[in-house]
This record gives sequence, C-alpha cells and structure tokens, in this order.
Amino acid sequence: MDENIVKFKKKWLDRAIPARFKINYWFLKNLGLEGFRILFVLGGILITMVVYEFIL
Repeated sequence: MDENIVKFKKKWLDRAIPARFKINYWFLKNLGLEGFRILFVLGGILITMVVYEFIL
C-alpha cells in the first residue's frame, strides 16, 4: 500500500493566529480525533456553565 499522506489547507483564522493552529494540531496529534472532539465538547460545556452561573 502506498503511503497515506493527508494534506489540508489552513483556514483564515489559523493563518491569522499561528499559535492557535499549533495548539490545535498538538492536541489532535496527541489525543486523536475522538479525544480532540471530547476535549472541546467538555470545554464548551464548561464555558456554558460559567456564563450561565456568573454572567447571567
């Protein structure tokens, strides 16, 4: 089987903030796709809870 090479283009936000791209890439590489998704779902839940408890 030939080598599997994945290529993708950076979105404009990733080009504008290269540190964000590097952090996301590191998480994706170390956690895998499912771990990356779970991490950001839990982060979204946490942010939502903080907004509802302290801001609203």
